[in-house]
Amino acid sequence: MLSELLAVAFLMQNAPTTAPNPAARRPTTDPAQETPSTLAAKWPQKVAEASEDLTGVVAKGTPIYKWSDGHNFTEGPACATDGTVWFVDIPANEILRVDPNGANVVTPKANATFGLFVGADGNLYGAQASPGAITRVDTKSGEITVLCDKRATDADGTGRALGRLNDLVIGDGGVWFTAPVIGRKRAGMPPDAVYFVPLAGGEATEVVRDDKVRAPNGIALSPDGKTLYVIPYLTMDIMAYPIEGPGKLGAGKVLYTIPGGTRETIGGDGCTVDAKGNLYVAVPPRAAIFVLSPEGKPLGQIRFPERVSNCALGGKDGKTLYVTATSGVYAIDVENARAR
Repeated sequence: MLSELLAVAFLMQNAPTTAPNPAARRPTTDPAQETPSTLAAKWPQKVAEASEDLTGVVAKGTPIYKWSDGHNFTEGPACATDGTVWFVDIPANEILRVDPNGANVVTPKANATFGLFVGADGNLYGAQASPGAITRVDTKSGEITVLCDKRATDADGTGRALGRLNDLVIGDGGVWFTAPVIGRKRAGMPPDAVYFVPLAGGEATEVVRDDKVRAPNGIALSPDGKTLYVIPYLTMDIMAYPIEGPGKLGAGKVLYTIPGGTRETIGGDGCTVDAKGNLYVAVPPRAAIFVLSPEGKPLGQIRFPERVSNCALGGKDGKTLYVTATSGVYAIDVENARAR
């Protein structure tokens, strides 16, 4: 069974029947508690190289490094301007911080947080699946503050829960975020949709609901903030929407269609954008990051040793692409810095 679907199945239970296996995870020792003899950095470790030239993005042979391993299922990489990188282990219900001595747990009670994003204010924001909410995470204490856990009531009055949130991006004074439905749809459940909520909090406004955009998952903004990209998980079309104002989108168009070639019928997962407007899309069945020009032209693929789930640009110069995968976190240096 797909590792992504295993993670979703975990979340669809009211409570896990068994705890994640601690032996399957690398110990997360606080470096401050280690003795000087144990402080030699464990990470990064070179594990592969880029297998093709992507002109203007990355050269063939560029080293791929692993920064952490032994996790259950990693997602949601988020990068601060000082070089700090956070990610989540969904089944373990943890938010972690990348560290040369081993990933450190920020909070062991993440409420099934899938996506993370560092805002311009330096705060870490999360897309939480259980219960569905947009949150702010205190990276020192691990405390989680709910900013939004309701949507405006539908015209048909089907309720106000947000559903299981997946990913988010901050812009236009608010948070754009996805709430995919993966699995059987039932009457009265929250819709398959994309939302917007002001950073101050409040009720979320629905901005995308389209039967052709099934399970909206990854989400990103163009460098100029005029285009919102949405990556459906259960269809192959990557969507682009013109932004007309905070919480207001124009008609969407298909930017690119992920080609077939595997037995799986899932599309992309998480995504990020560089300063030149290139879009990086995690495509799990290919164990690769697809890179597209702003016009939707395919520039090539960066392949990784295991199935990928999401990506984010970070490092102190913004030119390191961090990639979460099934059990590990990887990184590769690229030519362009992050967009925001």
